[in-house]
Amino acid sequence: MEQTQYGLQDYVAILMRRRWQFLLPVLVLFVIASLVAFLWPPTYQSSSTILIEEPDVPRDLVSSTVTSYADQRLQVITQRVMTTQNLIGIINKFELYAKERERSPINLVVQDMRGEIKLDLVSADVVDPRSGRPTQATIAFTLSFLDRQPATAQRVLNELVSLYLSENLRTRREQAAETTEFLTSETAKLEALVNRLESALAEFKRENSGSLPEQSALNLQLMDRTEREMLEIRRQIQSLDERQIYLEAELAQISPYDSYLIDGRRVLSPSERLRALQTEFVSLQGIYGPKHPDVVKLSREIEALKLETGARADPAELALQLDAMQTDLAVAREKYSDDHPDVVRLQRQIAATRVALAAAQSAPPPADAVEAKPDNPAYIRLKAQLQAGKSDRRALESQQASLAAKVKDIERRILDAPQIEQAYRLLQRDYESALANYREVRAKETAAELGQALETERKSERFSLIEPPDLPVEPVQPNRWAILVLGFVFSVAAGVGCIALFETLDQSIYGAKQLAVLTGAPPLVIVPHIKNRFDTMHSWGRIALSATGTVVLVAGGLYVVQEYVMPLDVLWSIAERRFADYVGRFSGA
Repeated sequence: MEQTQYGLQDYVAILMRRRWQFLLPVLVLFVIASLVAFLWPPTYQSSSTILIEEPDVPRDLVSSTVTSYADQRLQVITQRVMTTQNLIGIINKFELYAKERERSPINLVVQDMRGEIKLDLVSADVVDPRSGRPTQATIAFTLSFLDRQPATAQRVLNELVSLYLSENLRTRREQAAETTEFLTSETAKLEALVNRLESALAEFKRENSGSLPEQSALNLQLMDRTEREMLEIRRQIQSLDERQIYLEAELAQISPYDSYLIDGRRVLSPSERLRALQTEFVSLQGIYGPKHPDVVKLSREIEALKLETGARADPAELALQLDAMQTDLAVAREKYSDDHPDVVRLQRQIAATRVALAAAQSAPPPADAVEAKPDNPAYIRLKAQLQAGKSDRRALESQQASLAAKVKDIERRILDAPQIEQAYRLLQRDYESALANYREVRAKETAAELGQALETERKSERFSLIEPPDLPVEPVQPNRWAILVLGFVFSVAAGVGCIALFETLDQSIYGAKQLAVLTGAPPLVIVPHIKNRFDTMHSWGRIALSATGTVVLVAGGLYVVQEYVMPLDVLWSIAERRFADYVGRFSGA
């Protein structure tokens, strides 16, 4: 069977034939869409715009301790504001969602409220001061709240805006205060560490004074200077020794006692006279016997001088005299015989001298012996020079010993310097590192204090309310006209679908074209439809029904406009004004 080709007349015929299958779903669906559009309760949205203002003080001069981006802080603030506790407080304060709270748990109601709160960021193209690259920065944000009552939406949004502003201020101040407190604590710790290291460094310097690295050159200079001083002292000691030898030689040639003349004769001192008498006494003993008056007299005089001077015979001098007498005796024996008077005299003198030497050697010195003071000026001068030289030598020897000890100490310092330098460098490095950290943290603490002052005095970045929450006049939901248009489109599509469905299922033959397709030949005669009385009544009934439906639709539309769009008198006034404006423009043209 050939496929039937439909034209425009065929489609019109199908539409007229299936008009009720088309109109019924169109009317039903459009009525349902109209009911949804106009019975859906309106929802009002109150909006507010908050500007993120730049700091009053340039960032180059004073940096804030809050360095995160505005959108990041907004997300943090949103999470803190949108807590369940805060939203429950707002719900209870404004008695929101009364019916929902009766049917659902409070947590679900809070979730529904979060869905009614909207946050939209306002961005602008700026240059990032950190990297110098173009980027987008958040300069403001819009906060809105949806509710079925416009006044309630405004009040709730006002509460939310207050929470955002106060939370931003509190967050910035707390962050600035915590940063300052942390840096202050770290500064105190580092200051205590620096003080401890300073004390340890000072104690180390005190204990190792003279062996520090910076004193190495000084130690070498001291060593060189001390060695030169020691060489000079040795030279001075050598010079003093030579002078001492010279003075002793001079002193040996001068008598300690001065001599003077009386009546042209030289008067000897008691000591000189004693030595002279002792020599004479030995000679007389060699000539005369011990009881000879001259010998006795001389002996008494010697004893008196001894008592006067407190002196005794000098064994060394007696030994020299004995040696001289023995030499003279040997010479005399070569000339004379043993009976010769000179030989006999010398023998007696030698015997007496031996007796005196033995007595002098065995006799202890008297306790009250007092040596006569020299009175020869030349002797005294030489003696004083000799004593001064000895005293200078002792002083130089003491100084030399001190310098030798100093050299040993310097050598010890130089030898200990490498180990001390290693420990000193380690301690110095720790101190410098701690000091650098302290200065760095102290500078950060100062910057944090300035940043905290910025936050306290509200001179840093802040939120400013430039558009307070408005009282909504028109609802934002639902979009009634969109629902009506979509409902009309879908209802027409449903009607067309019904026509297609019924036409596909219907096996009847309509029209001469379908009959010619089925039989293969066109019909000879087409008998038109003859209307009877029933058909006429049925036509009038449809007309009445259509008129009634039209009146109902017009009345419903006027009611909907009156209740949900605009009062009719206001709409009529607007229409008259616009018509008058149009007529005036047309007349002027």
